[in-house]
Amino acid sequence: MNLYPLCFANDVDALVPELWANESLAILEENMVMARLVHRDFSPLVASYGDVVNTRKPGEFSTKRKVAADSVVSQDAVATNVQVPLDQHVYVTFTIKDSEASYSFKELVEMFMQPAAMQMARTVDRILAGQAPQFFGTAKVGRLAEMTASNARDFVLDARQKLNENKAYQAGRNLVLSPGAERQFLDTAIYTKANERGDGGTALEEARLGRIDGFDTYLDQNVPYRTITDADTVTCNHTAGASPGDTGNKACTATGNGFVGCFVWLTGEGQPHWISALTESGNNLTGITLEDAYVNTVAANAVGYIFSPAVVEGAYAANYTKGITLNGITANKLPVVGQMLAFGANTAARATYTIIEVDSVNTTSVIVWLDRPLENALTDADGAFPGPHGGVNLAFHRNAIAMVSRPLATAANGLDVKMGLGSYNDLSMRVAMQYDITSQGTIVTLDTLFGVKVVEPLLGCVILS
Repeated sequence: MNLYPLCFANDVDALVPELWANESLAILEENMVMARLVHRDFSPLVASYGDVVNTRKPGEFSTKRKVAADSVVSQDAVATNVQVPLDQHVYVTFTIKDSEASYSFKELVEMFMQPAAMQMARTVDRILAGQAPQFFGTAKVGRLAEMTASNARDFVLDARQKLNENKAYQAGRNLVLSPGAERQFLDTAIYTKANERGDGGTALEEARLGRIDGFDTYLDQNVPYRTITDADTVTCNHTAGASPGDTGNKACTATGNGFVGCFVWLTGEGQPHWISALTESGNNLTGITLEDAYVNTVAANAVGYIFSPAVVEGAYAANYTKGITLNGITANKLPVVGQMLAFGANTAARATYTIIEVDSVNTTSVIVWLDRPLENALTDADGAFPGPHGGVNLAFHRNAIAMVSRPLATAANGLDVKMGLGSYNDLSMRVAMQYDITSQGTIVTLDTLFGVKVVEPLLGCVILS
């Protein structure tokens, strides 16, 4: 008689970490959009968080002329070194109770691994799609919250023109849309008429846009987007009209003051401007200066929204990568996943991020997780500036953004931890399992290590919607 029957969940055949690693990696790959479209760099060399991987950006050649007697002059093949830190270590941890450990592998996949891997896929896509604001300085078209079925194609053609002007490769261009932007495209007749598309009616029957105007087009539910509903805003009136290219102070009225650094959205302009200077009378705003020139015409007395600031709680060093606490927010007007968030009220110190995860603390305070580590340190009571509403879609060639993935180390034998490592299609996933006597179950952690870098801004163009 066996007085010590086997009772550890780790020893159940279904709990084999190598199987979990490979299966979770397949689920991860299947549910990602952006990660399948960007440049991927993978090596089986084990790495650790903070390691730096060197990748290359090829330089350009120049064409020369010669006559019959000339010899050709060779040019050096130059490649610019691009350093990509492995600073994105994301994970999901859960516990499989003893009562569940005897289930079949298929049941455990459906119950635990599938939702865990899908959440990691969402995080990876949010991080990659969240790089879009970094393209604002090189190519940005459209208008936030003002895309319609009648102007959607104009926005795409404007993006195509920008990429052409920037000499971006014509082959291999992608367009990734938010759900709201895709809705407008599907309502655009030229993209759905079967007799004009030549796709046999696929776009109309399956609501799939496919290839349009030189772009392979995809819906990604993780594209940065924020609605105006429940946003923390102050309504303003842009009393002075403005023309494209205008700069300097413009009359603008609102109740309140202290809006330097805040994003402002103006009807008809629809750009993610922020206020670099202002004039006030008492406790009321009387004029604003934007940090860049007006892009579109603003009518006199156009209505707009100033997006209220939040306050940083605590101090955070440069390269900090975890949650940041914000408070001082109007009750129930918290920032949301997919919203831009900037720090710094002057151009030299300002950096704009995308929120990829939100943990609410209470109705006026929140912990936000960003698309990348902090570029600059934050001190207690610094201003934080949530972005305006609308969508930030990206048209790009795969070489615009690099995703560098490396496998994580596995634990040495004898530590009572079972680990498995899976690698597929330039991605790596580690699964660790250990029995926990307190919770009476097996703790499972799925994690992956990668770095993301905008390698060539000229190969991407933001389409505001």
